[in-house]
Amino acid sequence: MSFRRLIISLLVLVALAVVPNPSTAATHADSPGSAGIGLIAQTPWIADNGDLTLELRITGDSDDTTLRVSLYGAIDRRGLANLHQFVPTQPLGEPAEIDADIARNSAGVASLVLTVGTEGDLRSRPGGVYPLVVELVDSQGHVLDRLTTPLVHLPVVPVGEAVSHRPLLVGLSVDVIGPPALRPDGRTDVDSSTVQQLEGLIRAVIEHPAVPIDIGLPPSTVDGLARSDDLAHAQLLTGLVRMAEADRVHLRSTPYVSADPTAWHRAGRADVHRDLLDHADRALTEHLGVTPDRSVALLGPTAVPETLDLLAQLGTERLVVSASQLDPQPVTASHGATHPARLIDDVGEARAALVADPDLAQHLVDPQGAVSAAQFLLADLALLAWADPTVARTAIITTPRGLPLDGNTLHLMMGALQNAPFLRIQSLPELFDAMQAFDAAAAVTYELWPEPVTPVDQRATDRSLAETAVAAYTAMLGGPHPEASALNDLLEVTAAAELDTDALRAYLDTVYARVSDVLDAFTTPTDQNVRLTGRRADVPFTVHNGLNTPARVVVVLQSDGRLEFPESETLEVILEPGRNRLALPVQARTSGAARLQVTIRSPDEARLLQLRSTNLVVRTTSLPGVGVALFVGALAVLAIWWIRATRVRSRPIPPDAN
Repeated sequence: MSFRRLIISLLVLVALAVVPNPSTAATHADSPGSAGIGLIAQTPWIADNGDLTLELRITGDSDDTTLRVSLYGAIDRRGLANLHQFVPTQPLGEPAEIDADIARNSAGVASLVLTVGTEGDLRSRPGGVYPLVVELVDSQGHVLDRLTTPLVHLPVVPVGEAVSHRPLLVGLSVDVIGPPALRPDGRTDVDSSTVQQLEGLIRAVIEHPAVPIDIGLPPSTVDGLARSDDLAHAQLLTGLVRMAEADRVHLRSTPYVSADPTAWHRAGRADVHRDLLDHADRALTEHLGVTPDRSVALLGPTAVPETLDLLAQLGTERLVVSASQLDPQPVTASHGATHPARLIDDVGEARAALVADPDLAQHLVDPQGAVSAAQFLLADLALLAWADPTVARTAIITTPRGLPLDGNTLHLMMGALQNAPFLRIQSLPELFDAMQAFDAAAAVTYELWPEPVTPVDQRATDRSLAETAVAAYTAMLGGPHPEASALNDLLEVTAAAELDTDALRAYLDTVYARVSDVLDAFTTPTDQNVRLTGRRADVPFTVHNGLNTPARVVVVLQSDGRLEFPESETLEVILEPGRNRLALPVQARTSGAARLQVTIRSPDEARLLQLRSTNLVVRTTSLPGVGVALFVGALAVLAIWWIRATRVRSRPIPPDAN
């Protein structure tokens, strides 16, 4: 394919893919008698004396207006960052002027084709990025609206030197954010904004199968899509499966819900982050058929050396860190930030890392819309690639932190990056391998410069208490059970960073309410009197299990001291659904009335849940052992009396008794 045909194909792709964004229109267009212009397509780059094509939407009252196109002196990365505030001074050569009425079609779109080069309609030199200013001017010479966009003019590479010009190795990492799909009442409610982000991501990936991309999905949302009865959600899940199975997609492991590993580690609950990763990997493997990769992770803004150690324990071998989190700060205006890095963990071990440039991510939220965002990003990457094309370097593009992903921007960006001659797109694992092979010795050692951590100590305490209750409930049901799993799912959501105090309390209240409902499912007789006729006997006791499942419980026996428990003071029993008749072995120390307290508790080690407690009065009317002792004593007395009486009767009467 010729270069000109490639440019035309890209331009057609841009023009067909973009739905004009109202935000790209001029602010003046909302006022009577004013007009505005917005950029809806642009040639991504030009070669020497190449053609630049612009598609502009003209709005408002634009009769008798002129489109004035000017090119200004080449800029560096700093100038590109401030280009939206660019103040035109002296252009390079004479501006090109086009009658807006002639250029505009019935849909209000003006198509401009201009030659750019040393002898073109617009004057520039190869190997630079130039501010391109388009102004809408009325018949009096007043500027009604103005837009500024970067123009990328490719350098001329002499024959034989192409090998020495190494392309910039670019990694594209995208994270889709969204709140948990599981609501406190157990319903599944997938966030509409998250759905929109996923739809845009799927479209961009499917339409650009040759572009490597690193993706972090929200597993809670994917789980919600799988549980939903909505046909649109089922179709979206099918699209995610197709996307995840694409050859150039690298699915990175992410927590089940958004959580800060540093915060949970400091709260003494590093296990929370581990469990979130485990659950996420299981969910994505089940629903998408692809197991996420834990070996590469994006460091959060609060990461400290202890975080590196925690991630390493969970399987992370390579890290991506933003340049804003490093000390000393890399000079992102040069190629310094594109070298590999080493991060030192809390035990002094070096961890391999690549540095992501936050300035690149900021281009993705361009207020002028998707076309402008893609063009600014491409221009910035061109400046990085041309800074020192003789060495291998990387640039990693991440999505802006905390902001939703725009599908149109991603679509245009992937299309432009795929064909840019000064770039080579690679997956994150490929980037790490390439940089280690090219220039491992150039790695720079940095310390982390973290942002303040939002403490989760109170949240961790509340969660721990609820976990104890759920653990007792689970033990009572005999292990894993759907009801217990549902409560564990609610507990897991409580780690989500999107939840404020009220939302967190709603989940915990639901957990405690469901556990309390279980306590009410068990009933026992009240004010029960039991009469025993023996010293040792079984006290009959009835418990009704209102659950639809067997329950493992511990029966705890306590007395006022008049009863003993020959087998044990605690009896482990299984209560089947419905009426259960228990035999409680007791032994009376004395006859009479004794008080017996029978308590039904959960079988966990702490016996946390008290299901029911009842007091019984046990009356013992006669005790066989005591009766026998009295009978034997009576016989002994009678025998002594009889023997004495017999001796008296058999004794002879003395003679003098007469």
